[in-house]
Amino acid sequence: MKNAIDIYEALKVFNKITDMGQKLAAADGDNSSYELCGLNAQTGFDGYTIILSDGRTSLTIYFHNKYQFDYPDNTAFDNFMARFAEVMKYSV
Repeated sequence: MKNAIDIYEALKVFNKITDMGQKLAAADGDNSSYELCGLNAQTGFDGYTIILSDGRTSLTIYFHNKYQFDYPDNTAFDNFMARFAEVMKYSV
C-alpha cells in the first residue's frame, strides 16, 4: 500500500515540532531531537534529511521531496497520522 502525504504539510509539522516542541537530548550527541504531541522530529546527519517518528512509525523525507514511510502495520500508521493531525492543529 502506497501512502501519500503532502510534503508541504509534513515540512510544516516538522517546523512546528522544532519551534514549539520540547528539545530532547540526542543519543549520539550530534543531532537534537524535538517532541510535540507524541511525534519526534530530527534531522539526518547530512542536514537534508528529516525524520518524523512516533516510535512505531517513521516518515523520512529526503532531498528533492522524496519520502518513505516505515511502519509494522496499518494501526501503527493510523496512529502516526492521528498524531500528525494533532500537531497540525496545535497552537500555543
